[in-house]
Amino acid sequence: MRPLILGACVACSLVVALDGARQLGQQPAQAFFPVDQLKPGMVGIGRTVFTGDTQEEFRANIVGVLQNAIGPRRDLTIARLEGGPLATTGVIQGMSGSPVYIDGRLIGAGAYSFPFAKDPIAGIQPISQMVEVLDKRPVPATPAAAG
Repeated sequence: MRPLILGACVACSLVVALDGARQLGQQPAQAFFPVDQLKPGMVGIGRTVFTGDTQEEFRANIVGVLQNAIGPRRDLTIARLEGGPLATTGVIQGMSGSPVYIDGRLIGAGAYSFPFAKDPIAGIQPISQMVEVLDKRPVPATPAAAG
């Protein structure tokens, strides 16, 4: 079940990123903020739905990047979130897949929470690593391609 949820989050993040790049007239690679350029103190803007169906913005204050945190060559961006109800609720279920941008370029999507933290601290999965995983998947054969 967990891979299915992660896959859905990746797909949604990619659609948002590619559509945003198209609207800005950018190539997809230019629409992504490289994880190796993230520095503590940078501030990003995230988008999510806290209640109902209204999309709201929140701030993502970059704390740092944990290298090899999820596995070999799989980094995790750590950010302190603020805005909306986050000060009282912390990172809430349902925020997974929420895109986070710096200077209009996608850094990744919310993927992890730290429920024992007193502050709303989130782990953001870098978009470059999500795209890399998709690029390595084998393309399934379709009936049209087979015949």
